[in-house]
Amino acid sequence: MTESELDDAYTRLCKTMTEIGEAGSSLFLARFALLAIMEIDDPAGVERLIAEAGAGMKQEAGRAA
Repeated sequence: MTESELDDAYTRLCKTMTEIGEAGSSLFLARFALLAIMEIDDPAGVERLIAEAGAGMKQEAGRAA
């Protein structure tokens, strides 16, 4: 994906979450993640992405503290 395509996808993701509302956003993200995992179809790659996402969230939490 190009940087522009990635930005477009992120924007659409955010707009969809806004349309769904805060109460449904977690369920939407869980469903999106499961669909993405099925599309990726690479257990090792999925594990790596989960670890990277988790590490990024832990870093953000550390900065906020």
